[in-house]
Amino acid sequence: GTVMSLADVTTQFLIEGKDSELFDARRTLRWTLAGMTLHGPYFFVGFSVLDKRFGPATSFMVVAQKTAAAQFILFPPYLAALFGLMGVLEQHPNIAEKVRTKIPEAFMSGCIYWPLANSINFALVPASLRVPYLATSAGIWNSYLSWENARDVREKI
Repeated sequence: GTVMSLADVTTQFLIEGKDSELFDARRTLRWTLAGMTLHGPYFFVGFSVLDKRFGPATSFMVVAQKTAAAQFILFPPYLAALFGLMGVLEQHPNIAEKVRTKIPEAFMSGCIYWPLANSINFALVPASLRVPYLATSAGIWNSYLSWENARDVREKI
């Protein structure tokens, strides 16, 4: 939850340029909840499964397999769950539409960002440093997701 909270706060202040009067604390709370109940558990289990399935990343082939599995097997259901959860928490009037419209752009952006981040993770990052590396990578990514999720709200203003 902490990584997603910090990512949303960073997005609101640094990317969206909000001041403290316009800061949306409820939005940050929603991202905190998503991090604690969805993101953290989902990827902890998901990457554990990848590690068991493919073993240590000792070759380019294993790195490529783990990266592809993360991108095309783990990532799409996560995006559906995330934008669905955000829709519920925001009391969005059409959650299915929100999920349908947000996933393609987020997935395509993720196809640029995550294969590089995961390749570095699987090939170069020792197991003892994976949590801080992935937390940093996820913080950057979650700032993007926070911005993307709030985009329809900004466009109405």
